[in-house]
Parts: sequence; C-alpha cells; structure tokens
Amino acid sequence: MTSVGHSTIKGKAGALSVRRQGPRGEAAKGQLLFLHGAWSSTWYWDMHFMPHFAEAGYDCIAVNLRAHGDSEGEIRFATIEDYIDDVTRLIGELDSPILIGHSMGGFIAQHIAARQAVRGLALLASVPHYGCWSGFLNVVRTTPSGVLRCLSTGDLTPIVTDPDAARSLMFSRGPLESDMDYMLDLYGTESIPALFGMLLKRVRGLPAASTPRLVVGADRDRLVSAADVRRTARRLGVEPVFIPNSSHMLTVDHRWRTVAAVLMEWLTIHLARPVRGEPAGPAGSVVPEEGEAENKPALRRA
Repeated sequence: MTSVGHSTIKGKAGALSVRRQGPRGEAAKGQLLFLHGAWSSTWYWDMHFMPHFAEAGYDCIAVNLRAHGDSEGEIRFATIEDYIDDVTRLIGELDSPILIGHSMGGFIAQHIAARQAVRGLALLASVPHYGCWSGFLNVVRTTPSGVLRCLSTGDLTPIVTDPDAARSLMFSRGPLESDMDYMLDLYGTESIPALFGMLLKRVRGLPAASTPRLVVGADRDRLVSAADVRRTARRLGVEPVFIPNSSHMLTVDHRWRTVAAVLMEWLTIHLARPVRGEPAGPAGSVVPEEGEAENKPALRRA
C-alpha cells in the first residue's frame, strides 16, 4: 500500500502546494518530480501517473506552480523565471529527484537541468528549448478571437474556455469528438508573461553529460510539433519516442499507459534501484498498453 500526502512549501509568492504518493527513503526506487504545463495543475498527474508510479515503488511528488491549483500567488505577472524559482525551491528540499516535465513543465525542467545537477530528465510533449513558436502559431490559427481576448484581459484563459479550441489544441479532437470533454473544466488561467517567456527565453546550456534523458512526443500533438520533438531530442543527444494516436495531453489521453510504459522502461534501464526480489526486466522491453496485443507497442522512433 502506498501513502498519499499533501503539504506546502514557502515560495516567493506564497505557499506552494505539493502532492506526494508512494514509499519514501531507502524503500523507494527513486524520487520523481512531476511538473505540469500551462493552464493546468497537479490534477493530471494525480489522475494516472502518480498512483501508477507510486505502486511501482517510486516516491512521486508534484507541485502546483504559483497561482495554479491551490498554490498561492498572483497569476497576472508570473513569469517562467518565477516558475523556475518555485521548482528550484522544492528541489532543494528533495533527494536528487528525476524531473518529469510535460509541455511548459518540460521547458521549466530543461532550464533547471541546465543550471544544476539532476538525477534524470524526462520530457513529455515538451515545449522545445528555442520556444513554443509552432504551438503559438497554431493557437492563433485555431482561435484568433481567443488570442485577441487574451490580449484585452491580460491572461490566457480565453484560449481554454472556448471548448472547440481547447478540444482541438489539447486533445486533438474535432468539434464532435467529445470523449475527453469532461476534463476541459479542469483547465485554469495562465500568465501572458509566462507565454512570452516560452517564446523568448531560450534554454542556455545542457544537462550534465552523465544525466539520463528521455524525450517523448505525441504524433497527433497540435501544440508541440514532431519537428519540435526531434530538435529537442537531437540537442539532448537521444532518439525521440513518438506515441501513436496520442494528443498533447498524453498523460491523461487514452494511450497514457503506453506513455507510462516508455517512462517505466527508461527508469528501469537508467535509474531505478531494484527492489529486493523484483526482476529488472529485459532492456528495451515496453509494457503493452492494456487491451493491446502482448508485444511491444508500435512506438515510432525518429
């Protein structure tokens, strides 16, 4: 049985909310720090990934960035550097965590890994090191009126309050494909300065040479292009893994188990401390998604 906890740490803008699941200390295989993306909070780590990896023996931590979820702070003027500071403060209280960043969280993780030693870096549908230009242009094409409302209101909320736009951008669905609509209400506000940071604040430097890296993309992603994923992977010196039939929100979309299997395999090969009596598993194996044939999922490496 795994433990579930909720605590706070002190941030520059107020208390930051931290979720935690799984074993701790010597009993844990390793410590995983999950970083959420724009408009979001820990909800999409709480749903599948944290319980899944906690059951597998990992100490799982997720933080709500300032003014996201139940963390304190003012969203209107929050910057990427502010978010980096939030995460850096938490890392200072942890035991050399493996950073797992999705979307904007991946962009934050790249900045941190370029500035300090981390045990590992896993990027899931991550904003690339040179900025979210392709995603921003797709947002403008998808909802130009939403972008104009963002500029007039001073935050990015109008983009995700339009159900058709949110459905298209986040879940790669058309207007009549409503299977993931129950999640749309979970999206919140986001900062325009944070968007500018994702456009203009390039990641300078690379993780330490000894840092294991993983880059995962979704082949139906409408915010982070396949070219973005390949360029990020090339810069980090690894081969990208593409999850077929998956959207930008690959942590909660129908293929989340396949994503988790890729991440689990990478952790086992590079990072995990084996639990007594548990076989490490063959290198290169990937757990098939539930309901699929008992062979490796059709992952595309490019």
